[in-house]
Amino acid sequence: MNQESIDRYVAGKMSEPEAVAFEDYCVANPEFAKQVEFEQRLKNGLRIVASGSTAEFVRSAPPERWKVAIAAALVLFVLAGAFFWQRLPGVQGHILASVPAEGQQKFSSMRLALIRGGESLPNLPAGLVRVEIVGLFDPGFHYNIVLDRLDEHEGIATVATLYGQHPTSPVTLEVVIDSAQLEPGSYFLRVRKQTSDEEALDFSFVKS
Repeated sequence: MNQESIDRYVAGKMSEPEAVAFEDYCVANPEFAKQVEFEQRLKNGLRIVASGSTAEFVRSAPPERWKVAIAAALVLFVLAGAFFWQRLPGVQGHILASVPAEGQQKFSSMRLALIRGGESLPNLPAGLVRVEIVGLFDPGFHYNIVLDRLDEHEGIATVATLYGQHPTSPVTLEVVIDSAQLEPGSYFLRVRKQTSDEEALDFSFVKS
């Protein structure tokens, strides 16, 4: 593996078999994986800057003096929300949720990876969908996952957020999306490591 391989992977120019072999190599070679992750985050950062979204840039990099306060408020909000949510009778399922440990429900499946090019975005199946997010994750951390909808007139709108998700492997995060609750359009899952200033990684898909 060399820089050319990294460039092709990040640009989404590898075939599916090539990408799977590349990801397996990353898992077996952590130092090489770090270099790939840097290239991915660099590309993602350039995309955000090129979009010209000042509001999004500010949101992703708050002033240092606010970080502790924001983190504390977020923790309290999440804990309170989880406490009351579990006690609401007849509550409807989340749009974005963790994969049940028992796995009793039947799910469709979809695989999201940064290798996908913009012209071949995966299409979200109907019903409850088990989504496998393929990337380079640190099993020692938890991740926040934000589901955003991209509208050409209204811009980016957050649909749902899932906190504290743990990777099922160094290359996999799994969530469940209720397709029935989403309108047709373009979406992306934004994955960010908790307690980290690293840029989020975006995984795009469409619902027809």
